[in-house]
Amino acid sequence: MKTLLVLLVCGVAVSCSGPGGPAQRAGAAVDGAIYKVGEGISKVGNKIEGAAAGE
Repeated sequence: MKTLLVLLVCGVAVSCSGPGGPAQRAGAAVDGAIYKVGEGISKVGNKIEGAAAGE
């Protein structure tokens, strides 16, 4: 019985290591898009600060 339980737990652990389902992939895509938007906002902020400082 213990062997069956160990095999079941290992099987579940192995199956969870894939790329994920559609919702997980969509969430990863949203995370990447938000990160890129944040980088763009940071660049614009740096340009505004530079313009305000007279560079």
